[in-house]
Amino acid sequence: MVNNKLLLRVILKLLTTVSLLWLAYVFTAGFFTSPDSAESFSKIDLSLLKNNQPTYFKINRRELLVIKNQDEHIVFWAQDPVYGCRLEYDNLVIKPVCIDIEYTLDGYNKNKQQKLMKPDYKINSQKELIIF
Repeated sequence: MVNNKLLLRVILKLLTTVSLLWLAYVFTAGFFTSPDSAESFSKIDLSLLKNNQPTYFKINRRELLVIKNQDEHIVFWAQDPVYGCRLEYDNLVIKPVCIDIEYTLDGYNKNKQQKLMKPDYKINSQKELIIF
């Protein structure tokens, strides 16, 4: 017969070892991923956008707000920088849906002294938005 205490000690040591190995993996998993495996940039075609019409694009897990104002493209992340709620565009004003703040097209609110967040981007000659 196998001693019950011995069996419990072995099971406890196995579970402890597995949990310590799991913790070590969780804290070091970032070292094992290759930066080349993730796409370093995203391209979006802007040629079909209409003037003064907001357009939302999904980039990975975030949304991007792009507004074409005459020949200029205005690009912001589509979330408010403080509250995180979605931004909407209405008649030359950008407003979050959850609070009463209005941003100008340059992304600045004078009363609260807040700026909207912009991604690192450039627009090439083929009217493609490249997000880095």
